Amino acid sequence: MPKPSILIVANEEVISALLGAMVELDGYIPLFPAADESPLTAVCRLRPDLLLLDCEHEFAWDAHAMRCVPETGTRSLLFSAMRSQREVEQIAARYSAPAFVLPVAYRDFTSQVDRVLGLPDRPARAIGA
Repeated sequence: MPKPSILIVANEEVISALLGAMVELDGYIPLFPAADESPLTAVCRLRPDLLLLDCEHEFAWDAHAMRCVPETGTRSLLFSAMRSQREVEQIAARYSAPAFVLPVAYRDFTSQVDRVLGLPDRPARAIGA
């Protein structure tokens, strides 16, 4: 069974890199849109299992494009480094998606990702194990 893939779309490169590292440490394949590629095009091209989307990114505000994401079989998980949990949940509710805020503890992040992917919680493991 192939490892699930997660497409990361964030406004800030450092946030993309941080989330990509956390995704990889959790045993998933991090993916990123090409520099000249729209997030929707990347979703259609890569067909990731999960879209990890920054609420501040313009893609999160494009209702038509966001309605297309589930049609590809991709689930969404929204996040924000600039909003409260309540605010980000209100935005995510438009798409029936869960959400979290940064900073987030690694174990909380991995539990959320596993839950969205429909996988059982895995026991905590040491990084690098």
